[in-house]
Amino acid sequence: MKRPDDDLLDRWLRAEGSGNEDEAEAALTALFSALPLRAPAAGFADRVLLAARPAHPRRNRARSAVRSWAGSLLPAFLGSTWGRAGLAFGLVLAALGLPFLRAALLSLPGALPPDLLLPAAAHALIEASGWLLSLLRLGGWFAALSRSLLTPFESPTVAAALGACLLVSALALRLLHDVIHRERNWTYVDPI
Repeated sequence: MKRPDDDLLDRWLRAEGSGNEDEAEAALTALFSALPLRAPAAGFADRVLLAARPAHPRRNRARSAVRSWAGSLLPAFLGSTWGRAGLAFGLVLAALGLPFLRAALLSLPGALPPDLLLPAAAHALIEASGWLLSLLRLGGWFAALSRSLLTPFESPTVAAALGACLLVSALALRLLHDVIHRERNWTYVDPI
């Protein structure tokens, strides 16, 4: 059984065989325009979206939020229902224990003798002031370093030297670009 497109196909093949490019192009265009346009069946996009939809969108959203928030810091069991329930139970117990902790901390100074508490407080104050002095020295060192690095850039001589360096580097880049384009070819080795 011969189809109606077979005449167009034969015409195109004869034109290709004869070497006539214009006629072959016209025959190929006619052959493609004679092909029937195919469209997907009605409801195709709806079926694809229904198949691609996750089974439990809320559950997956909650799990991805826990994973993105916690990353690798929290164990995997916190993504489960039991893990979240255990975490909530622990937080409730910690909140209920806060009054007992406050009472224990308030009774601590009365339980310790002043001759033990005063030296410990003085030692803590000395250590804290030592750390503060170290931080101030480090900040002063950074300020001096930044001043010594920024001071030369304020003079016109250094600004002119930096401008000259920028000009030389821009010219070198332009010359390198020209050399690369002039010397570029498709062979890696010169013929012998």
